[in-house]
Amino acid sequence: MSADAASLASSPEAAAGGSAPRAPTPLYAPPPPGHAPLRVLLVVPPQVPDWLLAFARLAASDPWVELAVLPVADARAPQVASVAADLRRYVAIDRARGRDAHRDDPLTPVAIAGGEDIGCARALEAGTTIEATCDAARAMRPGLILLLGPAAWAEVLAPVAMSGCWWVDAGLADARHGGLSLLRPMLARDSATPLALELAYADGRVAGLGTSWGATEDSFRVQRERALRKLPALLLRALRRLAADGTSLPARRDACLRLAPAAPGFAAGARVLLRATVRHLRKRLRKAGPQEPWRLALRRDPVPLDPERPVVGASTVAAAERGHFWADPCLAEDAGRRLLFVEEFPEGPGKGVIACLELDDDDHPRRLGIALEEPVHLSYPLPFRWQDAWYMTVESGAARRVALYRADDFPMRWTRVADLIVDRTCVDPTLHRHQDRWYLFANVSESGGSTWDELFLFVADSPLGPFHPHPANPIVSDVRCARSAGRLFHHRGRLVRPAQNCGPSYGAEIAFREVEELSETRYAERTLGRLAPWASGMDGCHTYTATAGLEVLDARDRSRRG
Repeated sequence: MSADAASLASSPEAAAGGSAPRAPTPLYAPPPPGHAPLRVLLVVPPQVPDWLLAFARLAASDPWVELAVLPVADARAPQVASVAADLRRYVAIDRARGRDAHRDDPLTPVAIAGGEDIGCARALEAGTTIEATCDAARAMRPGLILLLGPAAWAEVLAPVAMSGCWWVDAGLADARHGGLSLLRPMLARDSATPLALELAYADGRVAGLGTSWGATEDSFRVQRERALRKLPALLLRALRRLAADGTSLPARRDACLRLAPAAPGFAAGARVLLRATVRHLRKRLRKAGPQEPWRLALRRDPVPLDPERPVVGASTVAAAERGHFWADPCLAEDAGRRLLFVEEFPEGPGKGVIACLELDDDDHPRRLGIALEEPVHLSYPLPFRWQDAWYMTVESGAARRVALYRADDFPMRWTRVADLIVDRTCVDPTLHRHQDRWYLFANVSESGGSTWDELFLFVADSPLGPFHPHPANPIVSDVRCARSAGRLFHHRGRLVRPAQNCGPSYGAEIAFREVEELSETRYAERTLGRLAPWASGMDGCHTYTATAGLEVLDARDRSRRG
């Protein structure tokens, strides 16, 4: 045991399993010393869409941005001008089905005036001229103005700020008919929906600001809510790039801040109602019977799966005792023993624990017992050996941390020795050592969106930390390949990261991604191939682990559903 590990293991909070309040682990690299933040001024009415208030609160604590808010009584949020009658009817029906769900809608108007936590200035009263508004804005010396108000104001306000004025489009402001471009993937039966933020200039030029892909839903209300929850983080990322001079934009110009347009097309309301209803019924049928009926598939072959053309072929099935399921397998070898750590969870209500299985010479598992249990749900165990000791990370998102455990008596007794990420809901944390540096991959929901969509990377000198955010964060923004699906591994000289495709459904298939660049400053990856469910009755697979001659996957068994 290292001295650092000993001190962490003996600390009162590690021994008690709790932790003192700490600041959340930052998700982004800080600005360099002496770098002046970008001063952003929000010119808004007294009420704004909920997502814009969330953005203001997120930006207020960001070191790249200095935020100020100028409420103007005469500013009015724009409304979508024209919507086809059948589309209006569909939106009304879908909204009615949601009952009170509109309270969580990011486009719901909320009060912003008087918010001391976001640097809100004294509101300008009704009747204030645009010239007076310009004078008030100029006194705040902004680098960029974000306007929620009449588009004509943007041209007047643009010369006040070096980076001009971005005025918010009606599609991001109208509580009833905003976000209609998000209907297109529902109509096209695409499994993933892009939230693509862009600037549109009067001369026709369009500048992309960022895109995040999420799962396509069977309700426009849910589709819009889940997509726009990511909007505050997406906009703030664009402002960080602007602050770092990484975005080339015309100076002192006005531009429309909008979602990339995607016209729903003819009879969109009737078509999306029909397709949404069919999709909803299919989901209900898939969910009938026991939930999450996961089991293990063991593949014995001297030739491992080819990530470009993965074919499982013959495999044997291992299932937990009746009333329980096994998922998230991870193999470990120690002193001639082949051990398999899994998430074990009950059928119905309950929480997951980490169980340990031992494989005999014929690959038959024998359950040794529960290796790790906490008050919260645990899953996704990843044991590894370092400095003559065994360590393990697990997913414990409900505890809002990524914890590191050390084995006191491998494989069945573990002690929490460090918290690698704190005050963040992270899923499927994956540690990987590369060129004497430790990289921690973890999915994080930054501003309320799904944890399936965004993959973040953290770097440290030791698996004990401290871990610092990678400058390329988030390294993946795509529900089809963001969430990790097991340890990184090498195949024919390539470093491969197994990932989940959660577009069609949670854990629908595995995407094998080649890591093309991995360093303290750069990251890049691409898809090599995909492993879909390979046997009749399966409708999902989402974890891959391997040792010499043996590979283990988990599989969702549709045949056990009602």
